[in-house]
Amino acid sequence: MFDRSRNFIRVLSGELTNNIPLYCTGYPRSEFMNNFKTRYTLNHTNKNLNLNNNDYELIYNMGFDAISLWDFRRGKGGYNINDQMRVDGWGRLIKNDWYFWDGMFKNKAVIDSWNHLNLPSKKSIRSLSTFILRAKENLIPVLSLPGLFEKTWQSMGFVYFAKMLKKDIEFVKYVIEFFAKYIEKLISQLLNAEACIFLIADDCGYKNRTFIPTDIWDNLFFTPYSKIVNDIHSNKGMVIIHSDGYITDLIRSFIGIGFDAIQSLEPSAGVNIFELFKHYSNEVCFVGNLDMSLLAFGSQSDVKTYVEKLIEVSRKSHTPLIVSPTQQLDKTISPLNIKMMIDTTINFKLE
Repeated sequence: MFDRSRNFIRVLSGELTNNIPLYCTGYPRSEFMNNFKTRYTLNHTNKNLNLNNNDYELIYNMGFDAISLWDFRRGKGGYNINDQMRVDGWGRLIKNDWYFWDGMFKNKAVIDSWNHLNLPSKKSIRSLSTFILRAKENLIPVLSLPGLFEKTWQSMGFVYFAKMLKKDIEFVKYVIEFFAKYIEKLISQLLNAEACIFLIADDCGYKNRTFIPTDIWDNLFFTPYSKIVNDIHSNKGMVIIHSDGYITDLIRSFIGIGFDAIQSLEPSAGVNIFELFKHYSNEVCFVGNLDMSLLAFGSQSDVKTYVEKLIEVSRKSHTPLIVSPTQQLDKTISPLNIKMMIDTTINFKLE
């Protein structure tokens, strides 16, 4: 019997196997799942893959081999300012359930006294450990970790972050160190729950450009990320870097840091994965590249053609590939197109 989960890990490790794996970018929104279940029958086999009110057996039966778990990045923390504004554990200002472009980390005293960022509870970790044990032979859980770049600028506020890049870059590094230490503790806790595959979620790009110049990004994030990756590798784990937006100029840095794979690779943001196949070949595994606009508004024929091209070109360039949407599936995404993406990938005959 074909071992789908083992095949996912082999490809993530850089092998070119006869089967292209499929990765789900987090549990889909309920509207998408309802639409998908209305159109397609998803059989249950009593695998008991429930976690935090989500049935992951449905994801396995859709055809995915692995999925991000987003529920274990932090525990409860934060406080209310008023009826509309609150502060979360990361230090972000949240207004009407969405984070504002400002944060609380304006000086070292605030950071040194910050007690609102807490690790997941013991109860939460126990439920994760039980789930990983049940799921490991069917669906690979990929544990999402917070990203250093996003959490740094969000906790400071983007305007203040931009000013500090010029006025006091050492303070920016102080904030980065704060989050890096937290991530190291979180990884230790997740490893104890038997997690072995991680994904760092860190959007670094706009459309057609990065948020900050690559030399500044390297100066700030290359070393702390290298330490995080080394810690995971030393515990026989693997780690994927996820970033929306244009990240072409950061690919070399991601490879140098030691990430096992790069996920999203958004075509609509200007990322040309076919050029990346040529430039980087077998240096890293690429995950993703099925754009949300294609999956929402394209035809089934468009999706089939694109997936076939993606697999063919990756194989010709000897590049490990895992097919996935670029972001989480929501109500705008066509169930027909997701089914076509999955079926085309599974049924593709590699020569």
